[in-house]
Amino acid sequence: MSEEILIEITKKELLTLKQFLKVLKEERDAIISFSLEGIIRENNRKEEILKKLEYLETEKEAFLGGIYDKNTLIESDLFKPFRNEIHNVMEEVKVALEKNMKLLSFSMDHVKSSI
Repeated sequence: MSEEILIEITKKELLTLKQFLKVLKEERDAIISFSLEGIIRENNRKEEILKKLEYLETEKEAFLGGIYDKNTLIESDLFKPFRNEIHNVMEEVKVALEKNMKLLSFSMDHVKSSI
């Protein structure tokens, strides 16, 4: 039963991370098109998703706090595919964040040189 609860929380976390990755791609498009409105909109969406991720993390920690053998549960064969997928999505998020930061920096430099 405890594995099912952890898997359910992890599925929500994975779905939320995928939403975050989608927003990062939309933010990239807004940056490329120099859409200040789009950048602000996507930044607000990122903030909402980060709050949701924080809530899910708190929920997971509260759940795991009551489990005696956390490592066995986390390392179980049922949980492993989710853990691997989360790792892969997190790597994609990291790359997307770095790209967006570089694009923003380039855009700011472009605007400064135009002024």
